[in-house]
Amino acid sequence: MIRIYYAERDTTLYEKQPEQNAGLDEVLELIKIASGSRAFERGTDLGIQANQYNTRILIDFGSEITSIANSVESGEIPALTNLHPTSASVFLNLRTTKASDLLQSYSIKAYAVSESWDNGRGRVDDAPKTKIAASWYNRSGDAVAQSGVAWATASAHSGNTGKGTTELAGGGTWITGSGFEASQSFNNEAPDLRINVTNIVKLWTAGGITNNGFIIKRPFAEEQDGLVRGSIAFFGRESHTIFVPKLEVCWDDSSINSVSPITSNTYVPYFKNIKAEYRTSEIARFFVGVRPEFPTKSYATSSFYITGDTLPLSSSYEIIDSVTKEVMIKDEKVFGSSKTKISQDTTNGSFFDLRMDSFMPERYYKIKLTCRRTNDTQTFDDFYFKVVN
Repeated sequence: MIRIYYAERDTTLYEKQPEQNAGLDEVLELIKIASGSRAFERGTDLGIQANQYNTRILIDFGSEITSIANSVESGEIPALTNLHPTSASVFLNLRTTKASDLLQSYSIKAYAVSESWDNGRGRVDDAPKTKIAASWYNRSGDAVAQSGVAWATASAHSGNTGKGTTELAGGGTWITGSGFEASQSFNNEAPDLRINVTNIVKLWTAGGITNNGFIIKRPFAEEQDGLVRGSIAFFGRESHTIFVPKLEVCWDDSSINSVSPITSNTYVPYFKNIKAEYRTSEIARFFVGVRPEFPTKSYATSSFYITGDTLPLSSSYEIIDSVTKEVMIKDEKVFGSSKTKISQDTTNGSFFDLRMDSFMPERYYKIKLTCRRTNDTQTFDDFYFKVVN
């Protein structure tokens, strides 16, 4: 099972424009401008830079964390432990819209933010600049009216000394140490972020720390060094696409009980109860039947196509946006176990459950089935449904 939760607010903190708010920008930018390098800002050549500057990203899932906590408490989601296949793991996902000048190997960190902040309604390209709410200098307030509330220089457990990577104070405050931070390393691969943040979310849901969201940044040593580390632009909450920042809560909810997997070498799966449309409030159980593609002729008193056969035992599913081809729910293994494995039993046959609030409404989605046997893998993907409000 994979349940998806979407960000409620996000913004970028710009060290080069330390009072600038970007709460309504469509993209989130992770940029390193090295001293002595030529800098560009949204296509404008800024020339050779005397100092170096970085950006950091704030993302908050707000009430979605409360929803996860309630589901864990009720037993709908298993414990967030990261210890075994049946426990739930949580991944923060950011989709890249563009990237440039990245090194072959680098890493990105995620921390729990230690202070509250206001998202704001600014954009980097605003003229005049919007200087209200979260910026590199301040976490809230109006910098122009000199009522800005600065990021603390020594908040509890803060990994920030109150200095930026030049001499500018601020840049957010966050909690360091085991359980309060997560990281992802890249080595000559796509810069899309999928970082395991289970421990941080567990602390939030258990009330161990206050949920002020995540801060996404490069390791401090990489922010300070003199290397050109390039830039990554991620789709933000305001991008009006399906690629907005999201959390995936993943666990293995499958069950296998006394089934008769189909033995034919060629077979055709079909959905017994699929509907054309589902509301976002629905939790749908999909029942999957299967029959031989070329049945052997024989005399019988009932249809050959009504069988008790099920899919191969290692079958799984994916959910794909039918227009963008984005894999919304991916078939992958976490801690050695597939989180989209299809359940099998003698009562229901083959089946799996989907929560429709994991999907953007008013869009069509495709189901892809992957059926695996020891020396044989077959895929089937001609199944569609729509999610509506």
